[in-house]
Amino acid sequence: MGAWNAGSFQNDTALDWAGDLSENGDVGTVRTALIRVMDERRSEQPSFIGKLLGRRPVEPYLEADVACEGLAAAEIVAFWLGHPDQHFPDYLQKWASSYADSFSPEFIELARQAVSIIKTKSELKDFWEEGDGIAPKWHAAISDLERRLQNSDK
Repeated sequence: MGAWNAGSFQNDTALDWAGDLSENGDVGTVRTALIRVMDERRSEQPSFIGKLLGRRPVEPYLEADVACEGLAAAEIVAFWLGHPDQHFPDYLQKWASSYADSFSPEFIELARQAVSIIKTKSELKDFWEEGDGIAPKWHAAISDLERRLQNSDK
């Protein structure tokens, strides 16, 4: 049975991504995970003919796996800001600390935007809201991450 709980590192997808990152990843992997959240949410514009026919932009659905990886990447940014989650994996703390010099302020805004998208328009959000009374736990975890990303001196 896999891991599945409300925290950003309490699911198999995020744990697999974090494990791969700590073994052979670089800071670019964190940035890529955050940007991927935004890229996969961009609307697809209809062709010129489609516009003439009155077709509207199609907004793609942000899949849960992309959202889980995006949240894990945002947690790394929160760690760099000095606000780690209580479930932040030890092995990832070592990795994140060793790459702290590569951190840039750009990561903060990317993380904030990614979390906002995941919170409002994602398959992951829908999964949590489908359950009986379990959505508040996930929303509380997301709100906590947003708060930790707002507390920035960098």
